[in-house]
Amino acid sequence: MPAHAPVLVLDGPPGAGKTSLLARMVPVLGDECLWFTEPNARLSTGLRAPVHPSTAGHSLWFLRHELDKARAAARLAADPATRLLISDRNHLGALAYCWATRADDSLPYRTARDFYARHIAAALPEQVLTAILLVSPSESLTRRGNVAERPRWQQWFDQGLLERLHVFYTDIAPTLCPTPPVIIKTDGATPDTVLAQVSGLLGEAGLTDMATRLTAAPAPESRPELDPRFRPVYDALGGLESFGHPFTEPFAHRGGTVQLCQLGALHRDRAGNTGLWDLLAEPARGAA
Repeated sequence: MPAHAPVLVLDGPPGAGKTSLLARMVPVLGDECLWFTEPNARLSTGLRAPVHPSTAGHSLWFLRHELDKARAAARLAADPATRLLISDRNHLGALAYCWATRADDSLPYRTARDFYARHIAAALPEQVLTAILLVSPSESLTRRGNVAERPRWQQWFDQGLLERLHVFYTDIAPTLCPTPPVIIKTDGATPDTVLAQVSGLLGEAGLTDMATRLTAAPAPESRPELDPRFRPVYDALGGLESFGHPFTEPFAHRGGTVQLCQLGALHRDRAGNTGLWDLLAEPARGAA
């Protein structure tokens, strides 16, 4: 067992199955696991919000968010109550976008890469495991219904962008991981097959009991409904536009209740207070 909990990063192009995999893992792993949901600028307020609405402004927000996350993960990994941290995306997502986008107001890829090298890399926890989930552009579109459900998601349905993202994750991303990543091609793969490969990665890291629990976990039968207890906060924070659809049933976690969505998660504590699940804003939640 390592002295600190390892961090498992799930990254890759849209539609590769990252959030679905996270949603399947965290209810099974229970109180021994903490997780970071996909970075979502719409759920950041005050000083943590993007400083400029441009494409470059959002990329800089993403990179700064990843720096904050790396620092938080290093702290949370030292908590003896936590045996595994999982992150839905990390710096690879920001670098992939800067490399692949053709937006006129985008952040230059070299600038983003230098920010990672100078700031984020040095702040990362001691053990980072990366699973890159790869999906072909055509399969990515098919899985997501070929049409963006919300107007602001349209760019993630651009065929050219998806093709360039695929090249980045195949050829460049492995060189930007702290340790060599596991690359999982999800075209034609079942969710159980993908879960088994990630479980194998955990087994190699010494978390064999977690790996066993994951491989034995049944697959969800259908997309769940939002728990009525979370509806007021879900709507107040932007609803479908901000969170996407629910991806898990509500589940117990460290004395509270959590429900994971596509783009974020909601938490209800012991006293019945409901809000955003955010380990950066409320690091005390990480303590059992």
